[in-house]
Amino acid sequence: MEKVRGVIAVRKGAPVELTTIVIPDPGPRDVIMKIQACGVCHTDLHYREGGISDDYPFLLGHEAAGIVEKVGEQVTHVEVGDFVVLNWRAICGQCRACKRGEPWYCFATFNAEKTMTLEDGTELTPALGIGAFCDKTLVHEL
Repeated sequence: MEKVRGVIAVRKGAPVELTTIVIPDPGPRDVIMKIQACGVCHTDLHYREGGISDDYPFLLGHEAAGIVEKVGEQVTHVEVGDFVVLNWRAICGQCRACKRGEPWYCFATFNAEKTMTLEDGTELTPALGIGAFCDKTLVHEL
């Protein structure tokens, strides 16, 4: 477990906050990424405004790149030290949306097994399963 800085949306329409987030050790197929760059996307505004869901607080950011720092024991796609660009969603490739060539509607995206939290234990919802407006994030290896 480690603590890093992250930008979160606490509630609908409220200003975003820079706060401390807790990243657990990776689950079996999880990866901890040190973020080197993260784009700002209109989707983050939609999260803040409640246009995507109401699972606040959100850890914003999803267009990111960085270095793999830690991997879970079953990770096979990346290794420590790899530079990677995080996909906007880790699609399953098997659901009906993926099979009909519409992966942006994937019904079974891959997300980290473990959950990032605030210091008080409040679970965070990472934007598009990534949550990259932070020093480090926890994502699924795919």
